[in-house]
Amino acid sequence: MKPRVLHAITIYNGRDFVPKAIDSALRIDQSEADIDVLVLDDASPEPGFSEMIEDYCRQRGALYYRTPRNLGIPRNVNLGLLTAVQEDYDYVVINNSDVIFPRNLINSMIGLFTDPTVGSVTAWSNNVSIYSIPNADPDRYLSAQSTVDFISDTFHDVFGGEATDIPAGISFCIMIPAAVIRQVGLMDPIFGRGYCEETDWSLRSLKAGYRICLAPGTFVYHMGRGSNLAAGLVSAHHTTVPENEAVIDVRHPDFRKQVLKFEEIGTHFKLKEQAIIRLVGEAAKVYGYMIQTGWSTDVPDVDDDMVRVRILDNDKPSVVYSYRGFEHSAYVTGTDVTAQIVSRFDGLKPRINMYDPKTDSDNDAGTKYFEYDVNFWVEK
Repeated sequence: MKPRVLHAITIYNGRDFVPKAIDSALRIDQSEADIDVLVLDDASPEPGFSEMIEDYCRQRGALYYRTPRNLGIPRNVNLGLLTAVQEDYDYVVINNSDVIFPRNLINSMIGLFTDPTVGSVTAWSNNVSIYSIPNADPDRYLSAQSTVDFISDTFHDVFGGEATDIPAGISFCIMIPAAVIRQVGLMDPIFGRGYCEETDWSLRSLKAGYRICLAPGTFVYHMGRGSNLAAGLVSAHHTTVPENEAVIDVRHPDFRKQVLKFEEIGTHFKLKEQAIIRLVGEAAKVYGYMIQTGWSTDVPDVDDDMVRVRILDNDKPSVVYSYRGFEHSAYVTGTDVTAQIVSRFDGLKPRINMYDPKTDSDNDAGTKYFEYDVNFWVEK
């Protein structure tokens, strides 16, 4: 019998992004688990919003509940945790509403619980605290469902069922077994309207003997702070609540040291580099790639799916590989840089874009770009 998973999405307003999150959740692959999607509306005040979302859920087959009054994030999350326990689900996933889920999310995450000491698993993302994979413009590059699926599938090919220990879980997308909730308990409502409640819960689970893990074989697009900005919980320039941070410092005085130690070890940096290198390679195979000289950094009318390779003519020549806002760089040796790039992509031929600065100065219409087939371009 397949395990039962409650996929809970906590919402508060968010007309522009909540329907996308619901649709994305409903298309998650259920080959390894039976999944119910539950939308927990924390008494959203926007006129007509709750009625619209309730009808949206009814039409698409998601469960919906609206609290009689606003509870704040920790208590709203607890509704999801309690529902999972009381309704005999095997796992619950607590999610923000400003996200896009990959199809492989549940299959990838649930496989990490073959180790009974794993107490929670957080998905990987562009916006997941210190574990984030940096991206130049996530809203532009990462918010499409097909892109999220492609990235997550690629990461799963690299990392499979690998679980990475981290200092604390992040409840933007975190999976927890119901058995662990029964032992560790719920989120503490002392954290009021939200922030840091999952840190406290994670550290309590750690003291109970459970591992806190990241799933590098997944990728969830996270806009970040969407509902919290709408609620006025944080401003556009802040990412946390200082009062709640103070509670963590009092309860868990060693936590900041644990975070520093985690960063010093640098495991997550190695994971990010490995993930981006593989992602660039896979994207080049599927969508192709182009080589740009160091000065042609803004080529117009280029498909976002195409990998870009920039050759930088510095004191120590280097190449920058980028795909949909992710990038990594590498130094090169020798004179035939193009041949090295082509070899990096297993002989796949690129487009080559070169910018002629003389043309720009002589032409008021703007920059002109020239494209060459790699077979007819020789570096000097």
